[in-house]
Amino acid sequence: QDMADFAKQAARLPAKENSFRWLYLNQRIEAVSPFLSKSEWEANGAAPEVPLGAPCWAGLDLSASRDLTALVLVFPIDDKFHVVPHFFLPSQGARERGKIDGGPYDTWAKQGFMTLIDGPVIDPSVIAMAVAEISQDYDLQLLAYDRWRINDFQRELDKLGAQIPMVSFGQGFKDMAPAVDKVERLVAERKLCHGANPVLNFCVANAVITQDPAGNRKLDKKRSFSRIDGLVALAMALGCMSTDGEVVMASPWDNPEFKLAV
Repeated sequence: QDMADFAKQAARLPAKENSFRWLYLNQRIEAVSPFLSKSEWEANGAAPEVPLGAPCWAGLDLSASRDLTALVLVFPIDDKFHVVPHFFLPSQGARERGKIDGGPYDTWAKQGFMTLIDGPVIDPSVIAMAVAEISQDYDLQLLAYDRWRINDFQRELDKLGAQIPMVSFGQGFKDMAPAVDKVERLVAERKLCHGANPVLNFCVANAVITQDPAGNRKLDKKRSFSRIDGLVALAMALGCMSTDGEVVMASPWDNPEFKLAV
Protein backbone atom coordinates (compact mmCIF):
# COMPACT_ATOMS: atom_id res chain seq x y z
CA GLN A 1 0.00 0.00 0.00
CA ASP A 2 2.87 2.37 0.78
CA MET A 3 4.35 1.71 -2.64
CA ALA A 4 0.99 2.39 -4.29
CA ASP A 5 0.50 5.60 -2.33
CA PHE A 6 3.96 6.91 -3.22
CA ALA A 7 3.44 5.93 -6.86
CA LYS A 8 0.22 7.97 -7.03
CA GLN A 9 1.97 10.95 -5.46
CA ALA A 10 4.89 10.67 -7.90
CA ALA A 11 2.49 10.52 -10.85
CA ARG A 12 0.85 13.77 -9.76
CA LEU A 13 3.92 15.72 -8.59
CA PRO A 14 7.00 15.68 -10.82
CA ALA A 15 9.14 16.92 -7.95
CA LYS A 16 8.43 13.61 -6.16
CA GLU A 17 8.99 11.41 -9.20
CA ASN A 18 12.77 11.25 -9.08
CA SER A 19 12.83 10.37 -5.38
CA PHE A 20 10.26 7.61 -5.94
CA ARG A 21 12.10 6.15 -8.91
CA TRP A 22 15.46 6.28 -7.14
CA LEU A 23 14.49 5.11 -3.64
CA TYR A 24 11.64 2.70 -4.43
CA LEU A 25 12.30 1.43 -7.96
CA ASN A 26 16.12 1.52 -7.90
CA GLN A 27 16.21 3.33 -11.25
CA ARG A 28 18.84 5.70 -12.55
CA ILE A 29 17.46 9.24 -12.67
CA GLU A 30 18.27 12.58 -14.24
CA ALA A 31 19.80 15.20 -11.94
CA VAL A 32 17.30 17.88 -13.05
CA SER A 33 13.75 17.47 -11.81
CA PRO A 34 10.81 19.64 -12.96
CA PHE A 35 8.78 21.18 -10.17
CA LEU A 36 5.13 21.11 -11.30
CA SER A 37 3.34 19.17 -14.02
CA LYS A 38 1.46 21.00 -16.75
CA SER A 39 -1.81 19.19 -15.99
CA GLU A 40 -1.67 19.97 -12.27
CA TRP A 41 -0.94 23.64 -12.88
CA GLU A 42 -3.66 23.97 -15.53
CA ALA A 43 -6.18 22.45 -13.10
CA ASN A 44 -5.75 25.63 -11.02
CA GLY A 45 -6.43 27.97 -13.94
CA ALA A 46 -9.69 29.53 -12.70
CA ALA A 47 -9.75 33.30 -13.04
CA PRO A 48 -8.99 35.20 -9.81
CA GLU A 49 -11.91 37.13 -8.35
CA VAL A 50 -10.67 39.94 -6.15
CA PRO A 51 -12.83 42.78 -4.75
CA LEU A 52 -11.35 46.21 -4.12
CA GLY A 53 -9.96 46.58 -0.64
CA ALA A 54 -9.31 42.86 -0.18
CA PRO A 55 -6.27 41.91 1.93
CA CYS A 56 -3.32 40.55 -0.01
CA TRP A 57 0.29 39.47 0.34
CA ALA A 58 2.92 40.13 -2.33
CA GLY A 59 6.22 38.79 -3.56
CA LEU A 60 8.66 40.95 -5.52
CA ASP A 61 11.48 39.46 -7.55
CA LEU A 62 13.47 42.42 -8.88
CA SER A 63 15.57 41.55 -11.89
CA ALA A 64 18.93 42.57 -13.19
CA SER A 65 18.78 45.68 -15.32
CA ARG A 66 17.54 44.04 -18.53
CA ASP A 67 15.63 40.98 -17.30
CA LEU A 68 12.10 40.13 -16.22
CA THR A 69 10.81 41.60 -12.95
CA ALA A 70 7.86 39.89 -11.26
CA LEU A 71 5.41 41.24 -8.71
CA VAL A 72 2.82 38.66 -7.63
CA LEU A 73 -0.16 39.34 -5.36
CA VAL A 74 -1.99 36.59 -3.48
CA PHE A 75 -5.48 37.11 -2.05
CA PRO A 76 -6.75 34.43 0.38
CA ILE A 77 -10.52 34.38 -0.19
CA ASP A 78 -12.97 31.60 0.75
CA ASP A 79 -10.37 28.83 1.13
CA LYS A 80 -8.81 29.75 -2.24
CA PHE A 81 -5.69 31.72 -3.06
CA HIS A 82 -6.32 34.15 -5.90
CA VAL A 83 -3.12 35.01 -7.78
CA VAL A 84 -2.68 38.33 -9.61
CA PRO A 85 0.75 38.66 -11.25
CA HIS A 86 2.41 41.75 -12.72
CA PHE A 87 5.46 41.54 -14.98
CA PHE A 88 7.84 44.26 -16.13
CA LEU A 89 10.52 44.37 -18.80
CA PRO A 90 12.52 47.14 -20.51
CA SER A 91 10.93 48.01 -23.85
CA GLN A 92 14.27 48.36 -25.61
CA GLY A 93 15.39 44.93 -26.73
CA ALA A 94 12.25 43.17 -25.44
CA ARG A 95 11.84 41.13 -28.61
CA GLU A 96 15.48 40.03 -28.57
CA ARG A 97 15.25 39.24 -24.84
CA GLY A 98 12.23 37.09 -25.57
CA LYS A 99 14.15 35.14 -28.18
CA ILE A 100 16.93 34.46 -25.69
CA ASP A 101 14.53 33.40 -22.94
CA GLY A 102 12.16 31.50 -25.23
CA GLY A 103 9.06 33.59 -24.50
CA PRO A 104 7.15 36.00 -26.81
CA TYR A 105 7.53 39.01 -24.53
CA ASP A 106 6.48 41.56 -27.14
CA THR A 107 3.27 39.64 -27.84
CA TRP A 108 2.46 39.25 -24.16
CA ALA A 109 2.99 42.98 -23.68
CA LYS A 110 0.55 43.77 -26.50
CA GLN A 111 -1.97 41.43 -24.89
CA GLY A 112 -1.67 43.26 -21.57
CA PHE A 113 0.11 40.52 -19.62
CA MET A 114 3.33 42.47 -19.25
CA THR A 115 4.34 46.12 -18.81
CA LEU A 116 7.17 47.39 -20.97
CA ILE A 117 9.19 50.13 -19.29
CA ASP A 118 10.61 52.82 -21.56
CA GLY A 119 14.35 52.53 -22.04
CA PRO A 120 16.99 49.82 -21.99
CA VAL A 121 16.85 48.93 -18.26
CA ILE A 122 14.33 48.36 -15.48
CA ASP A 123 13.35 51.63 -13.81
CA PRO A 124 12.67 50.98 -10.09
CA SER A 125 10.43 54.05 -9.93
CA VAL A 126 7.91 52.29 -12.19
CA ILE A 127 7.84 49.25 -9.91
CA ALA A 128 7.50 51.48 -6.84
CA MET A 129 4.58 53.35 -8.42
CA ALA A 130 2.85 50.06 -9.24
CA VAL A 131 3.22 48.88 -5.64
CA ALA A 132 2.01 52.21 -4.27
CA GLU A 133 -1.10 52.07 -6.47
CA ILE A 134 -1.79 48.49 -5.42
CA SER A 135 -1.58 49.52 -1.77
CA GLN A 136 -4.25 52.14 -2.44
CA ASP A 137 -6.60 49.69 -4.16
CA TYR A 138 -6.08 46.74 -1.82
CA ASP A 139 -5.13 46.04 1.78
CA LEU A 140 -1.48 45.11 1.23
CA GLN A 141 -0.47 43.24 4.38
CA LEU A 142 3.14 42.48 3.54
CA LEU A 143 5.51 42.52 0.58
CA ALA A 144 8.29 39.91 0.59
CA TYR A 145 11.36 40.81 -1.41
CA ASP A 146 14.73 39.50 -2.47
CA ARG A 147 17.49 41.85 -1.31
CA TRP A 148 18.79 42.31 -4.87
CA ARG A 149 18.54 46.05 -5.75
CA ILE A 150 16.01 46.63 -2.99
CA ASN A 151 17.67 49.89 -1.88
CA ASP A 152 16.82 51.53 -5.22
CA PHE A 153 13.22 50.34 -4.91
CA GLN A 154 12.94 51.58 -1.30
CA ARG A 155 14.34 54.97 -2.30
CA GLU A 156 11.60 55.35 -4.92
CA LEU A 157 8.92 54.36 -2.41
CA ASP A 158 10.22 57.02 -0.05
CA LYS A 159 9.99 59.64 -2.81
CA LEU A 160 6.33 58.70 -3.27
CA GLY A 161 5.69 58.77 0.47
CA ALA A 162 4.41 55.21 0.28
CA GLN A 163 4.58 53.32 3.56
CA ILE A 164 4.69 49.68 2.47
CA PRO A 165 5.10 46.86 5.03
CA MET A 166 8.02 44.80 3.72
CA VAL A 167 10.18 41.87 4.72
CA SER A 168 13.35 40.40 3.26
CA PHE A 169 12.85 36.84 2.04
CA GLY A 170 15.93 34.67 1.65
CA GLN A 171 16.42 32.58 -1.48
CA GLY A 172 18.17 29.71 0.31
CA PHE A 173 16.73 26.48 1.67
CA LYS A 174 15.80 27.92 5.07
CA ASP A 175 13.22 30.39 3.78
CA MET A 176 12.35 28.88 0.41
CA ALA A 177 11.73 25.26 1.48
CA PRO A 178 8.45 25.98 3.35
CA ALA A 179 7.30 28.29 0.54
CA VAL A 180 8.02 25.70 -2.16
CA ASP A 181 6.17 23.07 -0.14
CA LYS A 182 3.20 25.40 0.18
CA VAL A 183 3.04 26.11 -3.55
CA GLU A 184 3.13 22.40 -4.32
CA ARG A 185 0.46 21.57 -1.73
CA LEU A 186 -1.95 24.28 -2.90
CA VAL A 187 -1.53 23.21 -6.52
CA ALA A 188 -2.21 19.58 -5.59
CA GLU A 189 -5.29 20.63 -3.60
CA ARG A 190 -6.59 22.81 -6.47
CA LYS A 191 -6.64 25.87 -4.24
CA LEU A 192 -4.85 28.36 -6.52
CA CYS A 193 -6.74 30.57 -8.97
CA HIS A 194 -4.09 31.94 -11.32
CA GLY A 195 -6.17 32.67 -14.40
CA ALA A 196 -3.73 30.91 -16.75
CA ASN A 197 -1.59 34.03 -17.09
CA PRO A 198 0.78 33.08 -19.95
CA VAL A 199 3.85 34.73 -18.43
CA LEU A 200 3.31 32.95 -15.12
CA ASN A 201 2.64 29.71 -17.01
CA PHE A 202 5.98 30.19 -18.76
CA CYS A 203 7.79 30.66 -15.45
CA VAL A 204 6.17 27.57 -13.95
CA ALA A 205 7.01 25.42 -16.96
CA ASN A 206 10.67 26.42 -16.69
CA ALA A 207 11.03 25.77 -12.96
CA VAL A 208 13.48 23.23 -11.56
CA ILE A 209 14.15 22.57 -7.89
CA THR A 210 17.20 21.41 -5.98
CA GLN A 211 17.26 19.53 -2.70
CA ASP A 212 19.70 19.51 0.19
CA PRO A 213 20.69 16.36 2.14
CA ALA A 214 17.93 17.03 4.68
CA GLY A 215 15.25 16.99 1.98
CA ASN A 216 14.63 20.74 1.91
CA ARG A 217 13.89 22.13 -1.54
CA LYS A 218 14.27 25.46 -3.28
CA LEU A 219 13.73 26.88 -6.75
CA ASP A 220 16.97 26.93 -8.71
CA LYS A 221 17.27 29.75 -11.26
CA LYS A 222 20.63 28.57 -12.58
CA ARG A 223 19.44 25.07 -13.40
CA SER A 224 15.96 26.01 -14.61
CA PHE A 225 15.17 25.97 -18.31
CA SER A 226 14.54 29.72 -18.53
CA ARG A 227 12.97 32.55 -16.49
CA ILE A 228 11.16 31.50 -13.29
CA ASP A 229 10.79 34.93 -11.67
CA GLY A 230 6.99 34.77 -11.53
CA LEU A 231 7.02 31.49 -9.63
CA VAL A 232 9.70 32.79 -7.25
CA ALA A 233 7.55 35.84 -6.50
CA LEU A 234 4.50 33.62 -5.97
CA ALA A 235 6.43 31.41 -3.55
CA MET A 236 7.61 34.46 -1.59
CA ALA A 237 4.08 35.86 -1.37
CA LEU A 238 2.73 32.57 -0.05
CA GLY A 239 5.76 32.09 2.18
CA CYS A 240 5.27 35.34 4.07
CA MET A 241 1.78 34.41 5.23
CA SER A 242 0.66 31.54 7.43
CA THR A 243 -2.23 29.25 6.57
CA ASP A 244 -4.59 31.35 8.67
CA GLY A 245 -3.55 34.55 6.95
CA GLU A 246 -1.36 35.95 9.70
CA VAL A 247 1.95 37.57 8.85
CA VAL A 248 5.00 35.36 9.17
CA MET A 249 8.38 37.06 8.95
CA ALA A 250 10.83 34.79 7.16
CA SER A 251 14.07 35.78 8.93
CA PRO A 252 13.47 38.50 11.54
CA TRP A 253 17.11 38.65 12.69
CA ASP A 254 18.16 39.46 9.14
CA ASN A 255 15.53 42.09 8.32
CA PRO A 256 16.31 45.55 9.69
CA GLU A 257 14.21 47.06 6.88
CA PHE A 258 11.03 45.37 8.09
CA LYS A 259 8.19 47.84 8.61
CA LEU A 260 5.19 46.75 10.63
CA ALA A 261 1.86 47.76 9.16
CA VAL A 262 -0.10 50.18 11.34
